[in-house]
Amino acid sequence: MPTTQQLSDAEVLKESQSYPWMFGVLVDRYEKAFLRRGVSILRSHESAQDAVQETFLKIYKYAHKFSEREGASFQSWAYKILTNTCYTLSSRKSNELSRVQVMDFIDLDVIGSTDGLLDKERSSFVASVLSRLPERLSRLLSLYFFEDKTYEEIALMEDMTLSAVRSGLHRAKKQFKNIAVEIT
Repeated sequence: MPTTQQLSDAEVLKESQSYPWMFGVLVDRYEKAFLRRGVSILRSHESAQDAVQETFLKIYKYAHKFSEREGASFQSWAYKILTNTCYTLSSRKSNELSRVQVMDFIDLDVIGSTDGLLDKERSSFVASVLSRLPERLSRLLSLYFFEDKTYEEIALMEDMTLSAVRSGLHRAKKQFKNIAVEIT
């Protein structure tokens, strides 16, 4: 049997059906290039890593459907799967973002009201997100939005500089939004 380096991609794929450890050869050959392509499509290293992992799973799962034809190599087949996976992930992310009711942080003070089911749900959701934030960031948001404290008041209360309060609130808002998207 030739060494794995001498086998073509299609041969490695076929052999990996009997010897699953051989699939690692394809991963070694394509992982970096797939990651570069994924980042160029998704504009996020983390999302590209997810897409590459999902792509390799699909390649392995559907290996029995691959057949080399003129003008259709393993490489073109694999890149097509990667590209489709990236666009599917991108579309899925867009749909998740559109489903999330983007909360304007100015409206967070409305959460204190418990009139009606929607307000209770919203209040529960905000409390859930705040509990997932680091304690310091959660406290900054609570002071600013629920207790209507100014930057200056927060700086005095928390023994922080004004710029630290500004950057802390900025970071807290950003993390709040990311967590809100994740849990919906």
